[in-house]
Amino acid sequence: MSARTRGWPYLTPLLLVLAVWVYGPAVASVVLSFLDWNLTTPPAGFVGGNNYVDLLRHPEFIRSVWQTVLYALLLLPFSTVVPLLLAVMLWLRPGRAADAYRAILFLPVVLAPVAIALSWRFLLNPLQGLVNELLGVVGVPAINWLGDPSTALPVIAVITAAKVVAFNMLLYGASLAAIDRRVVEAARLAGATGGEVARFVVLPHVARTTVVLALLNLVLAGQWTFANISVLTQGNPDGTTDSVYYRIYTLGFSFFDVGGASAAAVMVLVAFAVVAGVWHLIRRRSARAA
Repeated sequence: MSARTRGWPYLTPLLLVLAVWVYGPAVASVVLSFLDWNLTTPPAGFVGGNNYVDLLRHPEFIRSVWQTVLYALLLLPFSTVVPLLLAVMLWLRPGRAADAYRAILFLPVVLAPVAIALSWRFLLNPLQGLVNELLGVVGVPAINWLGDPSTALPVIAVITAAKVVAFNMLLYGASLAAIDRRVVEAARLAGATGGEVARFVVLPHVARTTVVLALLNLVLAGQWTFANISVLTQGNPDGTTDSVYYRIYTLGFSFFDVGGASAAAVMVLVAFAVVAGVWHLIRRRSARAA
């Protein structure tokens, strides 16, 4: 066995998992997107691109796409700026206290998303919720946080933000761990201010991580909000909290339109491919510039 093929036996389990759980379902979705199937009876037959055309003509699907983009924009600061600030503050103060803070901030990641969403349902109850009770102490009238179209979507984004901040903070922490602290100390001894250290030492080191997290936020924001939408609003009021992921679920398992749901999933897959292509071009250009 040559050196180039020696590692393939070790990759076989991973390739099997990818084939069964990733590429297999992706191919099945492409096939089903051209069929008319209600999930119970055999497929009615080939319908070509009708499922795609129907989706693009469906105002609720178009609205869910734009609302997914809005979720991504609302979550962008919580996936980059906020976790970076927290990671830098903890990195500058190493020790047991910093480790304890990391563990506390990481709790939203390890807790079940449904449990967290149910807790927020009680906290945001418009009649007896703790949030409105606290606001009532200072004279603020009760707000129907999840029933008002003007507040429901931002509330879902903020609830989701806690998990995003916690996970991305650890990723930034791993990136900051590679910085030699002696470089920072040397910069301070040379008279550099905290802002200059952040600008010329820290930010260049985490720039690539920031780009990756921003791209992940763009393609996964709808997926991150799925559990909260499903438990708290089911896309209501009036579809204002819907996302493309929840729309796929609704099409497939509420309306039993498997062809339409598969077509929507294929569109999301194409969007992923576009984002991956953009990231590849960015990496190539940065490599050439270096």
